[in-house]
Amino acid sequence: MLQEITLYPDKHGCVHDLLEECKKTVTLSENGSGKLRLLEIVSYKIIGIRQEDELLECLNSATSRTYRIEEVPLDQVEMDKDQEMLVPVAHFHKEVFGTFGIPFLLRMCQDEPFREVARRIQMMFNVPDKEFEKFKFTIVMMGRPQYIKEDEYIVDLKDFEPQPGGMVQTRPWLGLDHFNKAPKRSRYPYLEKAIKIHN
Repeated sequence: MLQEITLYPDKHGCVHDLLEECKKTVTLSENGSGKLRLLEIVSYKIIGIRQEDELLECLNSATSRTYRIEEVPLDQVEMDKDQEMLVPVAHFHKEVFGTFGIPFLLRMCQDEPFREVARRIQMMFNVPDKEFEKFKFTIVMMGRPQYIKEDEYIVDLKDFEPQPGGMVQTRPWLGLDHFNKAPKRSRYPYLEKAIKIHN
């Protein structure tokens, strides 16, 4: 469940201070890891996990970026860096630049049959079989989708390693190509008006 909160950490502090401030405000799941992380998100895609020792004043405050604090899932606390990787996953429908929804990180293992990965995703979102059959999976690298066959692809972590490209390092992500069931929003957000309730 997502909720928006306002935090007032020491502006000369670091990401760790922000996470500690957050712990005072939210209730963590009883059987969770108790560890928080700060994700940087652009256009409904996770572009990075901010390091705990990073200074808050160094975080980019561009309006196109948002930051999300989340509890680290238990299966992502301890990982074998040689055989496992956290892969950014985002939702889109037909066009990879039309991402939507809540992006997430998924633990993937070298040489894991992709059908196992797909099964985990289906269970995470509790998607009925009939609906999940319509999902397509793609590795998106530098804006180009490469569709993969669920029953044939065996995970190769090299497919998800950052690629040198132009001015910035771009990291491939796993795309879930499916219909967006959320209500349509205006293409022009400035036309949307907030509702004010005066008591």
